[in-house]
Amino acid sequence: MLRRRRTAVANFMAALLVLAQSLRCSSAFATGAKLSVGKRADYRAAHTIWHSSSSSRQLLANGFGVVPKNPPGLGALPTPDVTSVAEGLGYFVGAGSLLLYTPIAVRVIRQGSADGLTLSTWWLKLCSYTCSDIYAFSRGYPLSAYAETLIITAEASVILVLVAFFQGRISARFAGLGLVFSAAVFWALAAPAPAAVTALGQAGSTVLNTGALLPQLLLNAERRSPGDYSPVTAGLAALGCAIRLFTTVQLADSDLMLLGGFGVAFLLNSALFAQILWYGISVEGRSLASVMMADIGSTRVSDDIEIEQEEVELEPLKTRG
Repeated sequence: MLRRRRTAVANFMAALLVLAQSLRCSSAFATGAKLSVGKRADYRAAHTIWHSSSSSRQLLANGFGVVPKNPPGLGALPTPDVTSVAEGLGYFVGAGSLLLYTPIAVRVIRQGSADGLTLSTWWLKLCSYTCSDIYAFSRGYPLSAYAETLIITAEASVILVLVAFFQGRISARFAGLGLVFSAAVFWALAAPAPAAVTALGQAGSTVLNTGALLPQLLLNAERRSPGDYSPVTAGLAALGCAIRLFTTVQLADSDLMLLGGFGVAFLLNSALFAQILWYGISVEGRSLASVMMADIGSTRVSDDIEIEQEEVELEPLKTRG
């Protein structure tokens, strides 16, 4: 027992000596200095003492020092797998995308109106997301790399129909555009489309995504109002794009097409989110909670003003009566 304790103490002291000498070597290498003969001898001696112990033979020399690879009694230390983290984040974003456009749908149905939304925004969004889906699928990327895009493609199509319905724009032209769009998607998936075509579609997706939010930004600026676009949707979209920049690097080999698309989408959604907060808080004088909860509560200032005006107009009539 005493011998084991002495051996453990000797191993510990030797490890400290090796660590100290390795730090000196690292400093010397980093500054370009040359080690003296004495320092090199001390380093070799410490290294020999450490290796003489049967319980500490496995070391990892990295050129700048010596670090134990498997410390005695602890076994192999787990190393973080960046790819697994990226895949987990990908599925997390996919799950979160289930709620991305839900607030907008709830607001439109609750209000029975879609006057604060533009139909062109949702046509462009649907085309943009579909191009991204086809590109990722044709490249054979894992589902976790574009799961949320598939989900929000379906959600965008639902919002498109809702906006068209409440704006009274369901017509033969609308149905014809839908048929042409469906036929193009079927051809791209069944053919399949040439790689050059899908790459062009992904490049066009970035342009479409940029153009999709511009009409909404311009409408809000013209009306000096947050509009009916959900701040929750804009915020979640910006967050999701930021995460997608990381997962694209890890799972899609830093695909420049995807990085460009997510980067532009991040900037536009961040700008829309900031615009909604600005008009809601600074212009309309509402609280942050009121602006963020606008999807489930009646927070239109214009409606409140109209109600107050009606009450003022009716007050003289009540007095006469």
